[in-house]
Amino acid sequence: MKKLLITSSVVIVLLVIHLLGPCNVFLELNEKNALTELISKDGSFKGNDVITIDYRGSDTYFVKTENDEGKQINFIVMKEYISMMNGHWKVFEETSRENFF
Repeated sequence: MKKLLITSSVVIVLLVIHLLGPCNVFLELNEKNALTELISKDGSFKGNDVITIDYRGSDTYFVKTENDEGKQINFIVMKEYISMMNGHWKVFEETSRENFF
């Protein structure tokens, strides 16, 4: 009985640390949901229609958009961390040639 109590209390403490700590797996799984907060409900991104969202690594996305004239404009969206737990999204317009960023 004592072992069960100790084991369950250790599991609860680890769960609390995991949920409140900087390495939250739940947030990692929902990176794409966080990106959709930047895209408005009508599917536009900086006034352009979103064509595709391509995941390029941890907290980095490549967003292809198209404006009203049919011109494709590409953006790179990255999450920049100010501290271990605080970060914000930065949006860069792709200005390179041949997809070299």
